[in-house]
Amino acid sequence: MNLHSAVFCSNDLSKVVPFYAERLGFKLEYQQDDKFVSFIFPNGARLGIKRKVEDREIPGAQTVFIEVKDIENLYERIKKSDIKILKELVVQDWGKNFSILDPDNNKVQFVEQ
Repeated sequence: MNLHSAVFCSNDLSKVVPFYAERLGFKLEYQQDDKFVSFIFPNGARLGIKRKVEDREIPGAQTVFIEVKDIENLYERIKKSDIKILKELVVQDWGKNFSILDPDNNKVQFVEQ
């Protein structure tokens, strides 16, 4: 069993798309006006981001974990930008991780095992 996709909610896709595509380098797969976007990863998994349309959809309340290689270089690149780092890079028994916040305050945690 593999995860196919995860979906975040956003208040403003016009801020989220450049953040993920240009600043983090995610590959934009699909965009439907200001309603929905999808980013695809090399392993086929997808991250969808949709405009909030229901009360139960709360931007800033979601978390996604993204496994990367060479986490130190990614961390240094992000540190040099104005992207908000929520949790600094730490080394644990199982691997390394750090987390950032996207424009809607959703948590994006990068891990390397």
